Amino acid sequence: MAKYVCDYDQVTKIGENLCKSAEDVKTAVNTYSSSIEADLESWKGVAKESYSTTNNEQVQTTIKDAEYVNALGEFIKDASAQIQAKDEELAGLGI
Repeated sequence: MAKYVCDYDQVTKIGENLCKSAEDVKTAVNTYSSSIEADLESWKGVAKESYSTTNNEQVQTTIKDAEYVNALGEFIKDASAQIQAKDEELAGLGI
């Protein structure tokens, strides 16, 4: 019977990297958005409103995507821990 091997540390690290990347994206987007809003202070009228609205929509979309990536990273870390626990439980059985 085939035996499957999982490098739990590597899988967990991948999940952690996804979470870190998601946080980095959120930080960068918020910094970028703040900079744009500061630059728009001198603008007036419809152009300012349009650009600001579009910027806010893009920020919200990107943050939502980053939150999804973070949730994926958390899922991977949790799955790795659960699989490792079951693997250790099965290894302890005398079959």
